[in-house]
Parts: sequence; C-alpha cells; structure tokens
Amino acid sequence: MTDTTSPWALAWELAHKQATASPATLLQGYNIYRAGGVAAGLDSQPGQISAVITPRHGEPARATIRIAPLSRQEQQALAAALTRSRHKDALLKGQLPAALADPAHTGDVPIAPGAAQLTFACDCQQAPCQHTAALGHALAQRLHANPSLMTTLRGLPHRHLTALLQAPAPAAAATPEKHDRPRTPPRPTGPYIAAHQAYQNWDNSAPPLPAREAAVGGDASTAGFAGMELPEPPAPAPSLQMLRHLAAEAARQAQQLLTEGTLLETDPAADAMRLTASLPAGADAEIVAHRLNMEPQAVRRLLKAFALAGASGVRATLHLYPDDPQVLQQAAAAIHALRPDSAAPLTTADNRVTDPTADIEIRHGYDGRWYPFAAAGHDWQLIALPSDEPDGAYQNALAALHARTRPRR
Repeated sequence: MTDTTSPWALAWELAHKQATASPATLLQGYNIYRAGGVAAGLDSQPGQISAVITPRHGEPARATIRIAPLSRQEQQALAAALTRSRHKDALLKGQLPAALADPAHTGDVPIAPGAAQLTFACDCQQAPCQHTAALGHALAQRLHANPSLMTTLRGLPHRHLTALLQAPAPAAAATPEKHDRPRTPPRPTGPYIAAHQAYQNWDNSAPPLPAREAAVGGDASTAGFAGMELPEPPAPAPSLQMLRHLAAEAARQAQQLLTEGTLLETDPAADAMRLTASLPAGADAEIVAHRLNMEPQAVRRLLKAFALAGASGVRATLHLYPDDPQVLQQAAAAIHALRPDSAAPLTTADNRVTDPTADIEIRHGYDGRWYPFAAAGHDWQLIALPSDEPDGAYQNALAALHARTRPRR
C-alpha cells in the first residue's frame, strides 16, 4: 500500500489538534469537512488561510486560521542552512522535501508551526469552533497534495523563498553536533499538550510514580473520586454517572500509558466511538450524535464498525485515500475468482474494490488488512471481520450477507 501521508500534513494536524484543545470540536469539524461543508477554494495567503464553512444544520460562517510567520532572524538562519542543503534545487522548483520537516536540516528553524503559533477567528465569534476545525482538516488534506503551501503559510511564498536562496547567504551561527544535543527533546509549549506527546518527552530517568491505594473494588484508577459526594450536573451536561465513567477511563488510559507504554488513540472519530461503546448502559445514540454533531444513523454504523474491528474499523469506514493501483488490481483479480458469473465488472477507486452486483465493497485499511462492507441505504456498513487478504474479506462479506437472509427457525 502506498503511504501518501505527508509529514507536513501530520505536523499541521498535531498543531491544529493541540491549539483547538477539544476532541469534540475537532470531530464536529471533521464531520463538516467530510460532508462537503468546506468551500472548494481555500483562500491562502502568507500567514493565514480562510474559507466559508457551511455545516449541515447551521449557518455559513467564514473561518480563518492565522499562522505566525517566521521572523526575519529565522528566515536568515533558514536560508543559510538551505543554501548549503542538497534540497536547494527542489526548493527552487517549488517543492518542499519531506526531509526538511526535521529542524536538524533547516538550521534548527522549524518550518511547520507549533500550536502556540496558531490563532483562530470566525464569524460565529466562538473560535476555536467547529468551523475553524473543519478548515483545519481541509488544510491538512491540501498539504497532503501540496506540501509547499506550508512555506507560504509561514510567510515565505515561493518567490520570497527563491530570493532568499539565491541571495548571498550570511554566515551561519555554529550549531552543536547531533551527539552534543540534549537527549530529551524540549517540551512543546502552548495551551494544550497531547498526552502521547507529553509521554514521548517524559524523562524516563525520573523516579517511579508513588504507589496509590486502590479504591473500593480494587480499581486504582478511580481512587479518590469514586467516593466523593458530588451534585448532579445541570442539563445539558453529561450525567454524574457518565462523568465518573469518563474520568475512570481517562485514568485507566493514563496508567497504561505510563506503566505499559500503550499509545493513545489519536483519531478523534475512533476515540469517540471507543468512549461511546464503553459508556454505561442506557446511553442514547441520539444524545451522543447530537454532542458529536453527527446523524444518529452514522453513529450506529460507526459503533458497529468499532464492535467488529475496533478503531481500525472506524478508520476504514470514514477514511478513503489514494491506494496503489497495482495493489487494487491484484485484489480485484483475487475477488473475481470468487464471483458468480456476472456482466458487471468490479470497480476500483481510492482504496476500494467494489462489486456492484453483490453490493459489496472491500477496503484496504491503513493497517494493511482488507475490510468487508455492504451497501446500507446511501452509505456503506462494515459487516464482518477484516482479513489479511482481499478474497478472505470478500468471503467474510458473502457469509455475513448470507446469514442476514437465512430464514429463522
């Protein structure tokens, strides 16, 4: 499978997530973006990007994300490093090589912005909001296709960068060699730090965490909270029972992160379904859908995908990406051998192989497995377990459809 993920898009997604600081807002924005609510023409200028955002159930609003431009001193240090770089010719052609995402190759000047260098504005007067979140997701996809947009956003459009690279470079200040640099990277600054990033920067030479007494029932993750007498929160806030559950879940994940190194789920949609699936009995899908700005039917589909294949099933349901055409053709050939005679050929697009006659679609996931889907109204539903091979996923889909139509005794 071809990996089309750009380090520039990943760097942007991390900064955008940290600056927004609300998983629910990020997920609402993603749903708007996926539903086509971001105007096709993003208005990008040095230091900012904006667009008109139209939620499915809301008024249009112009959202703007401002990105702090590189200072004059940073531009000079960057130019001094790049004029001696083997990537200079690519930069002059308007490209932005992935290697330059590492500040070690850019004179210790990060080209990608950090969370503290982003500010938001929106007509709704509530930024950061679902509109700026949708814009941020759209920009991430734009950076996948056009990484050089990053330099424009940092105040260095191509003509300015070209002028810097062709001008006589000032003497660069000496920088320490890699082996002289501190082993622990500097901690990121800003209003929000993702837990998994904080863990990566954690000094593991620190003394171990002190042992804590377990709460009633032997669960240390809820010690000091389960027995507290707290009033029921006012509507429309979640119930006290739900808040206790979410606090215990957050503590459990933090404990696993520190003691076992278990990475946290970074996809907001997958993490939302994980939390929803773990909520106490009685949690209404319509309430969850309202809080996530999603349709209840879409939440139910994602919950079923999570039940079948976890977070990977949710990602396979939501995310389409350009895959290697040769991989898709090989998958189509393997699936064709299992099909009954049909005049309708298989179709391939993005990371999908579709059988229009059987209403089955097999999707190649980020993890390399193949996920079986079936038509569900105007959408697709994950209906069976994934397989390492495309024909295995197709057989799983056929078996699941056959079980649906089998008469009950």
